[in-house]
Amino acid sequence: MAMPDPRYEHAKTLRREGRTAEASSVLTALLAERPGDIGALYALAVCQIDTGQRGHARENLLRIAGAHPDHYGAHYQLGRLLQDEGDLRAAAVHYRQVLAVTEYADAAARLAQCERAAAVPPVKKMIEQTYVADRGALVQSLRLRARHVLPLGSIATVLLAFVAARLLNTSGVGLQLAYPLVLIVLALLLNVALSPITIYIRTRMYTAQLYDYGMDVSEGVFRRSKQFVWYYQITEPPTYVRKPADYLTHTASLIVNYNNTAATTARVRLRGFGSPRQVDQVRSYLQSRIPSERLPIRGPWT
Repeated sequence: MAMPDPRYEHAKTLRREGRTAEASSVLTALLAERPGDIGALYALAVCQIDTGQRGHARENLLRIAGAHPDHYGAHYQLGRLLQDEGDLRAAAVHYRQVLAVTEYADAAARLAQCERAAAVPPVKKMIEQTYVADRGALVQSLRLRARHVLPLGSIATVLLAFVAARLLNTSGVGLQLAYPLVLIVLALLLNVALSPITIYIRTRMYTAQLYDYGMDVSEGVFRRSKQFVWYYQITEPPTYVRKPADYLTHTASLIVNYNNTAATTARVRLRGFGSPRQVDQVRSYLQSRIPSERLPIRGPWT
């Protein structure tokens, strides 16, 4: 059995150190001498993906997959390339090849994303067929969870009321200070009493409806706004947000940036609508919809 070329291990070390271009040079020289070295060819393809040489990487991965159909690493990388480019059906084929050999990385989850997204045709195709930009079927309804806004506001209010009440009991407090403190205590207690009502209203006012082709986001109580965002308008993958206070409420949020005009961007925030796992699932769904909607209309997004 032939010993592995030390240059292969050297290239792996260079890539781990972030010196991917140098690793590619080492692997290219190795392959010039040993063109049949599949390990080196696969490593070179991974380096080419890292450096943005997606076309060369695809050629090398297809070469590996053609010669070694059970090379699940090559199929997985091909699936990711094709999924990023919006060719979801072709990506699904490669993920199935991976799963036929082994449960590798997140191939099963990515296959599910591709199958779900590919089942719904892009907006452009829908318009061409029906001449109508229909938002599609309702996929999921989201709303702000009461626990996301309840704890900190209520705790702060109670603490302020307690401090004000203690000051009233202090012997050195005069009448000029006592009356304002009484009003503060009453106002804070009224806020506590009304908080269930205000929280209930807010959970009904901050909502999002996810459809096949876009999402309808509503927010605000007195300053009310509603915005429908087509998935092809989204400019980048949604941002998962979890602040320190969210750990107390077991919630998280999403920030979505989108083109509100041809030249400008805006953002909507889907606030505290579920557990971190539920929020991440919605993030994955939105991310899977972006390429299939955006590519035919806007071109690739990076």
